[in-house]
Amino acid sequence: MKFCNQFIFIILTLFLSLGCSASLEEQSKEEISVSEIEMNLNQILPESIEIISVEETDIEGYLEVRLEGIEPLFVSRDGKYLISGDIFEITDQGLVNKSEARRNYLRKVTINELDESEFIIFQPDKVEHSIFVFTDVDCGYCRQFHREINDYLDLGIQVNYLAFPRAGIDSESYKKIVSAWCSSEPNQAITELKLGYEIKENVCLNNPVEKHFDLGNSLGVTGTPSIITSEGRLIPGYIPPQDLIGLLTS
Repeated sequence: MKFCNQFIFIILTLFLSLGCSASLEEQSKEEISVSEIEMNLNQILPESIEIISVEETDIEGYLEVRLEGIEPLFVSRDGKYLISGDIFEITDQGLVNKSEARRNYLRKVTINELDESEFIIFQPDKVEHSIFVFTDVDCGYCRQFHREINDYLDLGIQVNYLAFPRAGIDSESYKKIVSAWCSSEPNQAITELKLGYEIKENVCLNNPVEKHFDLGNSLGVTGTPSIITSEGRLIPGYIPPQDLIGLLTS
């Protein structure tokens, strides 16, 4: 995330410089086209960074810029300002975080587009709630969460695990968690790893771990466990079963 923050700062500096260098005649239009904004961004972005989309939002005067591997940014319709951070709407009822509402929507859509065969699923007898948990096998709080897995299941909470090796791709944690996903009995394998046992290393081709890791970064996951509800809400950190069911039903 430190890299992402530095990267965003660089983008902001370059993009603002690009906007300020234009003459008044060149900026005579209050708004420029989406294609022009995307072209300007492509001029300043490293080749390794992919623009997924530049889209309309319900925030007047701003477009959303989705980039591969980091959370969305906002750009003003005149192409002069790129914003990293939350945008709040002032209403009679108080402040409404428009950015977080948009992130919730994107997380919901993105998670629902995944194939459930990519998850390691712990399913209760009767599913009342379904959560998506980015997890690491060497994380203490992830292990605490898993030690109580039956308590979550008893509350009707289905746990869909996604892999998020905090030490990064090709780390020892990565190899361990890949071995769980590649196991013929993944539920048992991930349970053994979370209990501190070793399992046979099995780094199979086409496993989804790197995809999950990149996905987590793009959805705002910065640590483990990180829970995403079926409505796209991000709940960071370990939450005891009774506290979690309270959040899910509130």
